[in-house]
Amino acid sequence: MSKIETDYKYLLYTTILALALTMLFTLIPVWQLVIIPGIVAGFFNKRLRYAILSGLAGVTLSWTLYMITALATRNTYAILDQVGTLMIGPGFGWLILLIVLIIGIFLGAFGGGLGYSLSILLKPYLVQRIRKIK
Repeated sequence: MSKIETDYKYLLYTTILALALTMLFTLIPVWQLVIIPGIVAGFFNKRLRYAILSGLAGVTLSWTLYMITALATRNTYAILDQVGTLMIGPGFGWLILLIVLIIGIFLGAFGGGLGYSLSILLKPYLVQRIRKIK
């Protein structure tokens, strides 16, 4: 198996992991914890761009699915439209929805980069601990 295929496999697995963790964290009312799935996804990738992409894709897909579900089942757009009317003017509920999605994109990408950086920092320590065990 070539290195590129392995990198893509890590990208796919970590994106699915980030997606699942983000969906679990949507059950908790603290939305700032969405950075944790990005960190976990970034930690297990071998390249920075794949780490950022897996965190970004996992969080964005999860938040998009959550927003579609909320728009279809609850009165979410009416509330977003009222907030948009208060901030900008009438008919700007879609902009608030877009801002929420962009915040999720940034947090997922930042978490992926942070997780990759954390893995680079901890790699010498982990290798040393594994050698002691053997």
